[in-house]
Amino acid sequence: MSTSASVSTLMADILHHTPHRVWAILAAITVLGLMQWRQHSVSRGRLLLAPIVLGAYSLWSAGSVLGAVAVPAWLAGLTLAGLAGQTLQPGRPTVRTADGRLVIGGSPWPLLLMWTVFALRYVAAVAQVFHPELARNSAAAIGLAVLYGTLSGLFAARAWRVLQSARWPASAQAA
Repeated sequence: MSTSASVSTLMADILHHTPHRVWAILAAITVLGLMQWRQHSVSRGRLLLAPIVLGAYSLWSAGSVLGAVAVPAWLAGLTLAGLAGQTLQPGRPTVRTADGRLVIGGSPWPLLLMWTVFALRYVAAVAQVFHPELARNSAAAIGLAVLYGTLSGLFAARAWRVLQSARWPASAQAA
């Protein structure tokens, strides 16, 4: 059997044995990410909910690899990305409507960040199936936890930049 055939068979087996809920999660984050690709209006609470949910998912993913030891590494990645995110220029200006909602320009970045967290989680889970000793490899687990935290920090920094760049409409400023 050729190497490419065995790799194809292995990939098919991995995909076949992936639980259906994993594909449902991928579909849900894809829909949520595609919704953010176009201009949309959200409340401040909904804007903040996305980084909180993604952060919780990435922290859970990091913790499932190394346990509580992953928390400081995840926090370090979150903090570094949050600080780096403060130096980035805001994207398109965000307008705050009279009722307090935020009109945000579309961006592919939320979808790409969510897909990246999903892919890391998926690859880490598959790797642990084939190499259970990875769970005891502190360097790999800490590196993964920092990466998860970094992605969450980038998502949180984007939400913060949106809040900071929100301008009141001219009609509300005149009142």
